[in-house]
Amino acid sequence: MTDDGDSGGGGAWGRAPARLSELLGLVEAALLDERDRSAFLDETTRRLSASLHHGRTARALVELVIPKLADASVVVLPASGRRTHWHRAGPGDARSAGEVAVDALERIPKVADALYGLQPRPAVIRPKEMAGLDDVLPGELVHGEEALVVQLAAGGVPAGALIMLRGPERARFEDADIELAHKFAERAGLALATAALYSQQAHTIAVLQAGMAPEPLPVADGLRLGAAYRPAAEALRISGDYYHVARCPAGGVTFFFGDVSGKGAEAAVLAGHVRQSMRTLAMVKRGPDPLGDLQVLNDLVISAGRRFTTLVTGSARPCDDGSVKVDIASGGHLSPLVLRGDGRVEEIVCEGMLVGVVPDPSFGCREFRLAPGELMLLYSDGVTEARGGMSGREIYGDERLVDALAGCVGMQAASVAERLELLTTEWLAGRPHDDISLVTLQAPPRRGSPPHHRPEGPGGSASAGERESTGGPGNTGEPGSTGEPESP
Repeated sequence: MTDDGDSGGGGAWGRAPARLSELLGLVEAALLDERDRSAFLDETTRRLSASLHHGRTARALVELVIPKLADASVVVLPASGRRTHWHRAGPGDARSAGEVAVDALERIPKVADALYGLQPRPAVIRPKEMAGLDDVLPGELVHGEEALVVQLAAGGVPAGALIMLRGPERARFEDADIELAHKFAERAGLALATAALYSQQAHTIAVLQAGMAPEPLPVADGLRLGAAYRPAAEALRISGDYYHVARCPAGGVTFFFGDVSGKGAEAAVLAGHVRQSMRTLAMVKRGPDPLGDLQVLNDLVISAGRRFTTLVTGSARPCDDGSVKVDIASGGHLSPLVLRGDGRVEEIVCEGMLVGVVPDPSFGCREFRLAPGELMLLYSDGVTEARGGMSGREIYGDERLVDALAGCVGMQAASVAERLELLTTEWLAGRPHDDISLVTLQAPPRRGSPPHHRPEGPGGSASAGERESTGGPGNTGEPGSTGEPESP
């Protein structure tokens, strides 16, 4: 009887170990390849999640595919008009960016479909088919065998189109390459869409900031002005506190200072509404009318919704003797503080009801004078209610504010506002806080008057940004930066 096998270990049984070794090698190669692909996708996620800047995200994703998937790549971003932006990475670490006409893209169906979110799977295309994109594609690769166009999207929203190119000497895109490109595009599309949304939100916030931030203080003859402004939501730089100072044609200034209930975006919207209403009232009236303004504003705030505001409004006019006459009306706001020439701090009590609570409120009014060198402070409760100290829960309080203001005797208006804000933020020590706003108005000291003692420490010296114009020779009245509210 004949044995088909080889008694010496030959035949099929002899070849089994070699076949098994070959299979194990294939499995090991597949595992290594899968590990390499996973590492590539992990690196993609890490790199693309590192920034919310739209341009940097676009630049990162075109760099990531080189050389793993392509020799060069271009990402075309969604168009907002008839031209759109692109970013490119190519051989030799070459990077560039520019704009391209949307018409040129729409003449290439596969590119247009990917850009508009109509091509869910990567599509192979020959570079020669992309005529009209000579300024976009890297010149040395336009004669390659093929390119891959990949749609970038997130949640069905188009985020761009990615074009990956390979040189003539490189193999064509295989199924495994196309699948990896698809997985890459899923991550890249999400990152790009997130960055685009963040950029849109940042632009919207910037527009809101520009409309809601206090305007720079004016230059007014015979007056010094200063201000400090620190919103609770500093990342948004919008606030429920508001103030405005404007020059009067007849001399002096009008002003208002208020605080909407609550904080954040909703409070900031009403603050902007109040600020615009007060400015409109000033334009249509012939002269300052603090009490009348409060009555009109009360009706407007009631009609605007459930929030209310505190407000102090008034005017300040320099007098021939160097003093400043101040008239104020109060709608439930904190009483102004006056720093007298001898260092005393006087509270100007002016009681009045909140603005926007009842239809027929009672508002208070006061008249007082600032002698040369004396100063009035308007402030929000974000100063006195700032929590800090050893426990982190102790409020700054009225007494500390009065002591701090008394220590500013002899300082100029802008330096006083700057110093009081600094002391408040030091008390907070980085903790969350309410909106903080301060405005100072000062009668300039007489020329040649002896200098007062100035406290040591930050803010204890006169500021280059002081707002002063006495009309005398040698005084230009040019504003600086310190006396203005910080730009958002």
